[in-house]
Amino acid sequence: MDNLYSMGQNILYFTGSLLGTQIIMWLAGKLVKDDEKRNKFKSSGYNIIFSVLFLWFNTGLGIILLVFNVLVVLFGIRFTLLKDKKISDWGTGIILVLTTVLNIISGEYDKQWEFAVLGIAWLLFTVVFQNEKIWKFTRMGLFTLLSMVGGVVIYLVGYNYQFETAHILTAEYTTTMDGMSADVSGYATANAKVRTYLDGEEVKPAEESDEDGYFSFEANKPGKWVVKVTKNGKTDSDYTIVKPSKKYKDKKAKKIKEKFANAFAQMADSLEEIGVDEYNRWSDADASGTGGSVDDLIAQVQKEHGTDSTVAMLGKYNLNDYLKQLKNLESTDYDTYSDYYSDMLSYYRTVMNPPAGYKDNFGDKFDDLRDKITNDFDEMGR
Repeated sequence: MDNLYSMGQNILYFTGSLLGTQIIMWLAGKLVKDDEKRNKFKSSGYNIIFSVLFLWFNTGLGIILLVFNVLVVLFGIRFTLLKDKKISDWGTGIILVLTTVLNIISGEYDKQWEFAVLGIAWLLFTVVFQNEKIWKFTRMGLFTLLSMVGGVVIYLVGYNYQFETAHILTAEYTTTMDGMSADVSGYATANAKVRTYLDGEEVKPAEESDEDGYFSFEANKPGKWVVKVTKNGKTDSDYTIVKPSKKYKDKKAKKIKEKFANAFAQMADSLEEIGVDEYNRWSDADASGTGGSVDDLIAQVQKEHGTDSTVAMLGKYNLNDYLKQLKNLESTDYDTYSDYYSDMLSYYRTVMNPPAGYKDNFGDKFDDLRDKITNDFDEMGR
């Protein structure tokens, strides 16, 4: 269905060339009175005139047909076998078929199957069918009529599908970024808005398909890109999964490591504020002998440092999230940053839930971990 509109156009272009050739040949028959000259013109001029007319609609294929048929006529002056064996008719039909074959071999989106069908039909009506009249039609007259009817039907069906029916198809279901973006393209209802979604979230503004239904846009983030088009109350959709390139991963990982370092520093500062105050208050309580329960004292300190506690808890969550992102990006620094996270997690647990025993046990572990956190931060290059 996707190519019916262009197929119908090509068949009608082909039919128009045939019809024009028929008219020119009829006029020539009326104007040229000499039978020998008229017959000579008909035998050598038909395919050349057709090629010239078809050249207006399809330049590339028209030039190939014209050059071939002119060469056959020129060589046919010396080698009459070319004319007797209908080489011009054979060659024209084969060239039309080869158009489809070459498109298939080269992997073209539009295989142009219509030219293969027209080429085979051309061979049937010019080489296989020998009778001049078929159902009161000349062979080429009947061929022209059948091509016209088929072309009109296919064109109308294709036009309705191309412009009035909701349909969309992406060129690829998976693609990898070329650097920092990937090209997502395809064909949809012609002259329609193509809405795009990344992982379920709509990305605005909408794209536009051209009169041939072609659309394309740059996907600057990896993920599942869904495209939708709506026409006459109906909606169709398709998708392309965009995979990140190494360049994208490296740049993304660099930004994540910067965020990791910032969160790491904020969390370390907050835990230091809490831990130092816990140790000092614990020491004062021991010195005065009026400290009461250590657990109550620690809880009181953390309550007074409510903002620092919140920053520390949020930092723990963020560091864990950044670490997961580095893993998903397959960063070579994942293991190193995983160690940094483990050190910070130990530091967090020591401050928020001090080890049992004397304050010196807590103080020694706190100092060791604080030094390790400082070293980690230096290794990050901050």
